[in-house]
Amino acid sequence: MTRPTTQVITAEDAERLRKLHDAKQLFGGDWMTAILLALKSGPKHYTELLGMVGSLNDAAAANSWSGRPRVLHASVLTRTLKTMTADRLIVRHQEPGVFPPSVVYTLTSDTREALDAMQPLADWVSRHGDIVEQARHRRTLRARRSA
Repeated sequence: MTRPTTQVITAEDAERLRKLHDAKQLFGGDWMTAILLALKSGPKHYTELLGMVGSLNDAAAANSWSGRPRVLHASVLTRTLKTMTADRLIVRHQEPGVFPPSVVYTLTSDTREALDAMQPLADWVSRHGDIVEQARHRRTLRARRSA
């Protein structure tokens, strides 16, 4: 019996893989995508983000991969906003000399560019909903069995 020959990954493919992994790590936080989408329409205060991300989550709950409802707690939003600010995905603007402090968050131009670049992937998901739904169903069943 002959063994199939192994093909070595090209340097170009290795670089592409690294970049895709970097993108997944940078944008793959539990709440990051929802926060980015909430900020896409313009600057938002913390309380606006908490409400908008919660409503985005409610809209997506029917298609949840875990099969469990997710709730965004204020402490998680605070931690995620700090991470996103440190990673230069968003900018935190605090108006000086105002009490109580007035803080808004905005997307950076680079992050807005990244969101635009992600749109073709979202379009692919729309065109291939059957693949996504089958994978979601299979993974949800597996998660329930292991719980």
